[in-house]
Amino acid sequence: MQQDPNSRPATGYPYPYPPPQPANGYPPNPPGTAYPYQNHNPYYAPQPPSPRAVLLRRLFTAFTVLLLILGLILFIFFIVVRPQIPDVYLNSLSVSNFTVSDNRLAGKWDLGLQFRNPNSKMSLHYDDVLCTLYFNRATLSETRLQPFDLGTKDQTPINATLSVSGTYVEGRVVDSIGKERAEKGGVEFDLRVVSLVTFRYGVYRRRRYVTVFCDDVAVGVAGNSTSGNMVGSAKRCKY
Repeated sequence: MQQDPNSRPATGYPYPYPPPQPANGYPPNPPGTAYPYQNHNPYYAPQPPSPRAVLLRRLFTAFTVLLLILGLILFIFFIVVRPQIPDVYLNSLSVSNFTVSDNRLAGKWDLGLQFRNPNSKMSLHYDDVLCTLYFNRATLSETRLQPFDLGTKDQTPINATLSVSGTYVEGRVVDSIGKERAEKGGVEFDLRVVSLVTFRYGVYRRRRYVTVFCDDVAVGVAGNSTSGNMVGSAKRCKY
């Protein structure tokens, strides 16, 4: 087979291929052009708190500190002073002109009370004292005492008189009184003492109501008698 004498190996530049087309349809950037950086997590500088929020926060902090200080002061005060409730004793109780008939009751009760202040650093002032006499929860009579003072570790006797004249009472009360006089030779009365007391220590003042009860106080008054005295020794009233 003969070769063509004019045929030679192909030499020269390769055939240029068309440039690639961009996928998004836009022309490519010129050579040497950098792509812009896109930050998908931008950083924002924190905004300063509003003046109102700062003020409220400071007021809350100051109020909390003030409460803690007051609580500590009160705690130390009660540890040092140790305020105690005053004691009340019923030393005597007598009745005279005591009659019960036709649902009518009359009588005069003389009682002797002893008020005692157990506090060694606090004095007491009694602004108002109300004494009420009961029988089986039925109110018979009441009276108020004059204001008085009690120094530290002090005590004072107070006398009071309660009376009633021909007041109406229920039939059950009349029956219970007659039954007790017949069976026990006396009548058991109940006494309640309500006091408005001011506790004083230096410039410290605190007012509170103190209520004590002297229950089942037996008074020897037989069925045919109109007078009698308390049976037994003095009684300490309970809170």
